Amino acid sequence: MATFELGRDFGRKTTNDIGEAGVVGAASCGLDPRRVREECLISLKVYDACRLQECLTDKEIGPARAAENGCVCAEQYREGEIITPPANAASVTIDRLVVKKVIIVDKEPCAFKKGFWDVDLKYVFEYRLIFREADGSPIGQVRANSIFNKRVTLFGSVGTDIVISTDLFSHVNGESAMLNADPFILVESKAVALNAELKYSRFPHHHHPHPEPAEPNRVTVAIGLFTIVKLFRIVHLLVESRGFAVPPMGIDISPLDPCDFFDGLDFPMDIFAPPQKPEFLAGISNNIPAERKSGPCGC
Repeated sequence: MATFELGRDFGRKTTNDIGEAGVVGAASCGLDPRRVREECLISLKVYDACRLQECLTDKEIGPARAAENGCVCAEQYREGEIITPPANAASVTIDRLVVKKVIIVDKEPCAFKKGFWDVDLKYVFEYRLIFREADGSPIGQVRANSIFNKRVTLFGSVGTDIVISTDLFSHVNGESAMLNADPFILVESKAVALNAELKYSRFPHHHHPHPEPAEPNRVTVAIGLFTIVKLFRIVHLLVESRGFAVPPMGIDISPLDPCDFFDGLDFPMDIFAPPQKPEFLAGISNNIPAERKSGPCGC
């Protein structure tokens, strides 16, 4: 229940209904909630964006480095050091790759294009390396990381010397957040593990009667990076509106009995009898719908 007083233009009215934003409250004030009207919104407007798809190899990110202190077999390493594989490692694989973080290193107006901004980014990838012997037996594993530096130049319009103050983002000891009027940066990223390879310090001397075996001394990885970089600003927009969105009524979800849930599942015949080529290409499944589970044999 709420009571409020409208402005002079509407006269003195009160309501105990859902207010001006609601259908009943708006109707009581003579406002049609379906009428299109102009409203001023504070918005985050994208001024420019770029999409990057890059395959990163040791030329861009160098050899794999340790993400933490540890050891594999007799090989010790510290965080940040180049990982030395075990001497008996014959192969290495990479998995659990994630973009650990993207650091916005710098953002400055471009010296050669007015209205454009140079943005320096540092991508930190983290993943796991698994070393194996020649017969495929695992030797050990290690958490590793790689760093990729990237500069992009995007349009963000000209800078100004105004200062923006707001208590929306933080309000500590009575101090409002202070924002400059430069464009803001948004980075979205996805990484894909492509390959991992052992590199060797020396190769066997094939012409020598007793060639010396080569030993791996580092690991290189190939990472596929998808990323979108945007420059945006806080702006005021005048838009046409039909009022506030009214959320739908909540749906009552009662606890489900696990057996009832299981009994309602289709029987996964595809697990026991994978579809043949014609059915597979046609998207036809062998799964048995729940209503047809009971057959003449009583199963």
